[in-house]
Order: sequence, then C-alpha cells, then structure tokens
Amino acid sequence: MNRDDNAAMNSKLMTLVGDIGGTNCRLALVRDGELLRSSITTYTEATYPSLTDAIRAYLQQQDARINAACLAIAGPVTGDEIKLTNNAWHFSIAQTRDELGLDALEIINDFEAIALALPHLRSEHVEQIGGGPSQPLKPRVAIGPGTGYGAAQVARCGKHFLALPSEGGHVTIAPSTERELALCQWLLKQSLQITREQLLSGPGLERIYRGICSIDNKVAENLPAAEIQVRATAGSDLQCVATLNMFCDWLGTAARDQALDILAQGGVYIAGGIVKRFIPFLRASGFRQRFENSDTMRALLEPIPVYVITEEHPGLMGAAARLSVL
Repeated sequence: MNRDDNAAMNSKLMTLVGDIGGTNCRLALVRDGELLRSSITTYTEATYPSLTDAIRAYLQQQDARINAACLAIAGPVTGDEIKLTNNAWHFSIAQTRDELGLDALEIINDFEAIALALPHLRSEHVEQIGGGPSQPLKPRVAIGPGTGYGAAQVARCGKHFLALPSEGGHVTIAPSTERELALCQWLLKQSLQITREQLLSGPGLERIYRGICSIDNKVAENLPAAEIQVRATAGSDLQCVATLNMFCDWLGTAARDQALDILAQGGVYIAGGIVKRFIPFLRASGFRQRFENSDTMRALLEPIPVYVITEEHPGLMGAAARLSVL
C-alpha cells in the first residue's frame, strides 16, 4: 500500500466495494468516493466458506473499519436472499449487514455496477471498435462474456445516472448463417438451450469448438477456452479459428440487439476478461459487420461506437459510484 492510500485509510471511516463473480471475489476500500486501488484484493470462492468470512478477513488484512458497503454480484437481485448464478456462495443481505455491523449494505447486479462505471471511463480505459463518437447524454449498454454473460444499460436521470440491470445472458440467440444453423442443431442434440450465456462465455467458446469439430467431422481435443483463443489468434488450428470467428459474429449480433433495445447512441461497451485478450482478432472478424447488419436500422447502427473495456476493475468503479449517491 502506498503512503497516500495508507494515510487515507487511517484518516476516517471508509466504505467497502466488491465485485463478486462466478470465479473471483474482488474487494476494495473507498474514501470520499475515490477507489483506493492499492487496496484491491482478489479471492477465489474456495478461499473462504462464505462471503462474510472473506470480508472479515479482508478488513483484518487491511486494518480498516467500514460503515457501509456496495457489493456487485453475478446474479439477479430480487430480494433479501442472494444466490450467485455461477458461485456456491449464498447469503442474506440483512444478516450479512448485521454480522458486519454496517449501517448500510447495498447489493447490485455485477453488470449494473459496470453500467454505472461507463460514464466514468476515459479514453485510456477502452479501445473503440468502429462507429463514430459517443453521444454522452444518450443511453449506453454494457455487455460481457465471462464465466457467464452479463448485460445492463445506463441512462442519465437528472444529475445522476440510472443503471437498468437485466438477465440478458438468458435471452435466446438466433442463427444468421447455414453454419450457425448447423451449430444450433448440434446444440439441440446436446439438450442445450441456445442462449447468449450458453454461447457467449468461456464455457460457450468451448461448446462452439466442440460443435464445429462435430460439424467438420474432426475429433475435438479437450481444450479450455483460453487455449482455443490462443490457437485461434495464432492461426494454428482451423477449428479454433472458426470457433472464435463464430463467437465474434454472434457477439456482434448480441451487441446489435442490445443496442437497439435502448437506442444506445452513447455506445456499447464490452466488459469481461475474455474479449480484451483478442482485440485485434475482433477487429478483423465479422463482429462490426454483424453489428451493423440490419435492413431497416443500418443508418442508426453505423454511427454507434462499440468499445472493449480494458480497465481492470470497472465493477469496483461502478460500485463506488453507487455508494456516492446513497
């Protein structure tokens, strides 16, 4: 921890933010609305048996006291009982607040947090994939392939920004080519739903690969998503190249549909740990062509910018933004 952050931590009571996904739990401290980046710590679900245990250990390690927290979680927030979609942790908001001795505990969807971060991202936090300049007063969309698939929108409401969470990962996705149709038929034979989450995620990349190998009468290797991406970007495996191209095309379709849902003239932002690893491949793929592919809405879609978020912790930024208006 650097001297400035250490002084900030000792000067007053702080707040806590967290980004809890299907794989990792990231925690950080906030003072006066400012994320203390040197305090960011990452845990895996297996490190502690519960979220409360993880937070208590973190606060002890940081020698910090908090009176409020905002945690972004990978799953729907519909009541007091929280169950993460791809994580074994589950908890009661009220019980967790009381166990930690907090005045306030805010739980929001992880992509709601990312959406809240969008107005605070600067040019060095993103890479643009086509389109024109963002219209900052217009709605924006965040989507993201990761362990699952997330989506949310954000729009200006007076002086503040209002995030609209969704479960966009569970929306059905349709084929646009004969090869995609064949892949969908293969998925149906595996008794799998044809949704964004089933296709546009780490596990989804692996499903597309196995399906393409089956369609091409090739023996599929037991490849994790990261290796498929590495082989595809290196051009060393034809089935992996085809897999990542189909992934990019379908991502373009999903981005287009999400943009049309809210007329996202402020831009579409791709978050998550997957896509930022192959931005040059995405640029060269059919992603942007698929995004603009509409007989009736092309003139509206062409100027809409798409960005890949390269900032490491947009969820924590958004949680901090949420705390600042509570």
